[in-house]
Amino acid sequence: MNDPHGLDLSPMMQSTLEIALVGTAMILLVSKGRRNAIEAVAILALAVIGRMLMEPIPNVQPVTVLVMLAAVRIGGSQAASIGILAAYLSNLSMGGGSWTVIQALSWASVGILTALLMRNSELCSRSFTAYTLLMGFVYGFLVSLPLGMQMWISGLPFDLLHAIGNLTIAVWTVDLIDRTLGTSSELEWVRPDLNRGLTAPSRQV
Repeated sequence: MNDPHGLDLSPMMQSTLEIALVGTAMILLVSKGRRNAIEAVAILALAVIGRMLMEPIPNVQPVTVLVMLAAVRIGGSQAASIGILAAYLSNLSMGGGSWTVIQALSWASVGILTALLMRNSELCSRSFTAYTLLMGFVYGFLVSLPLGMQMWISGLPFDLLHAIGNLTIAVWTVDLIDRTLGTSSELEWVRPDLNRGLTAPSRQV
């Protein structure tokens, strides 16, 4: 399959890879018990619905931030599964192709990388929002890898939009989502405060 926006795969190879990806993701989603599975499904639903609703805004969507939140709360493997399934489920509405494979693998990588970077809870509490900026560019680099460095460089303005969108979503919504999901996270969130800027902790642990 010759696809200028994705991988050059034969139909058989693409189908096999997609079945393997989705199957692995579904296994990982429920691999850590009922409570974590319910939370993973809730985050997945938010990611899919949020991405579809925000489709008109170029490169701004909540999937990256929610995959990162899942990595902190329930681990890298389930965060990776959320990234994979969010790509496939949202693209049922937004349009799919071989690029969905790249998107799925890139969001899975974001989840695993976030879990590795944020093993230390103190580091998480200070750095999560800043890391959402970084992951906007990491994701852009990963999805551009099969298409070459020129494509990555030309896409940097869109990666900047992604990063700014991540920051905005993280600052304004992650605290609320984290509280709603419960107390398994040990992050100390920052939120906008008109008197104190963007450094006011909304919760201390």
